[in-house]
Amino acid sequence: MASNRFFRRVRAVVVLGFVGGTIAMAMGAAPASAGLGLACPSATSSPFEGWKDYANYAFAPDGGFESGGSGWTLSNGARAVYGNESFYVHGSSDKTSLSLPAGASATSPGMCISLLSSKMRFLVKGDSGSSVKVQILYRGLLSSVLGILDGGTISAGGSWKPSPQIGMLGGVLPLLTSSVSFRFTAVGGAAGIDDVYLDPMKSS
Repeated sequence: MASNRFFRRVRAVVVLGFVGGTIAMAMGAAPASAGLGLACPSATSSPFEGWKDYANYAFAPDGGFESGGSGWTLSNGARAVYGNESFYVHGSSDKTSLSLPAGASATSPGMCISLLSSKMRFLVKGDSGSSVKVQILYRGLLSSVLGILDGGTISAGGSWKPSPQIGMLGGVLPLLTSSVSFRFTAVGGAAGIDDVYLDPMKSS
């Protein structure tokens, strides 16, 4: 009996993935958000080559906070501050980053996403013992939240460093997903983030 329940769950996941893939193919493999005014970015830079990650990434909207977090939802004291991450992976002229006091959170604007989207990364630092909790929000029409993926809690303590590669759902998106947002929350102390990138096409 338990075995039958397991196979039913597996079959349901496969069916949802198949339906989602069919919808994407019917639309020319373009994300639904292409019709909602969201820019589908071209992954043209390799900002994490210095850490042996040669994948191409696209920059999140105001992902370096040079425009003060334009389009981001900031709460509990989250704010753009003077002082860039120390590697300047986005640009040598960048001057700002995002400050997250303990308990503060920041949610990015929606980004175009496809079935081939695979991962995201950013730069992080923080007080000793601090971390940044990452959540991936899959949105449908009118920005309704279809699902939230726990991207993990990233150690932030110490100087600037790249986050690990944070995986997406690997091609099995919630049905009718049209865009994706990222929520960052500081836990255990103050933290900072900068230069948020998405790999919108599955690559190495």
